Amino acid sequence: MTRSFAVLLLVFSTAAIASDPPQAKTDDCGMTRVQREIEARYAQLEDANRRKDLNALLALRTKDYIAEIPGGTKNDYAALANYSRAMFEQVQKISTLSNTILKLTLRGDEATATVFQRFSRTQLKAGKLRNVETTAIQDETWLQTPDGWKNNHVFNIHARHWYVDGKRVDPNKPYDPGAPAYNPPIDADE
Repeated sequence: MTRSFAVLLLVFSTAAIASDPPQAKTDDCGMTRVQREIEARYAQLEDANRRKDLNALLALRTKDYIAEIPGGTKNDYAALANYSRAMFEQVQKISTLSNTILKLTLRGDEATATVFQRFSRTQLKAGKLRNVETTAIQDETWLQTPDGWKNNHVFNIHARHWYVDGKRVDPNKPYDPGAPAYNPPIDADE
């Protein structure tokens, strides 16, 4: 390779790197700046849940927040506050709470994360403390605000495997301790 060709190649390579938007550049782990920032927000959500800090939890949501629940229900910011308050009263201990980003799509100041959520806890259910393990895959829209990324919309929720005291339960039905173990058809979308 001639020296002038090598210099020209270096100039084009540098120009291509410099023209990439800052949020698209990846670090040594292959993560973008936006992904790191949103993962930090998930860590803050997990911490707020562990501390049962409703104000910290709500501070990570926009005031026009909406969660589209399977079956057609839409829960707004106030419903989230009520749900979280009730959950804090019922949950005695959190063993595992994690959100793993499976896919992240960025469009300007809006990012959509497809996340795998895992939540294991000791919770009051049907009048008794029980071990509850739930998983879900859902899409979450985050908006860049002057206060950083805030969760604005949860949708496309797919409840995965739910267990209460080691017995699989149907996530689409109210908990019944006397119900047989849930055994969905093999071709069920879960």
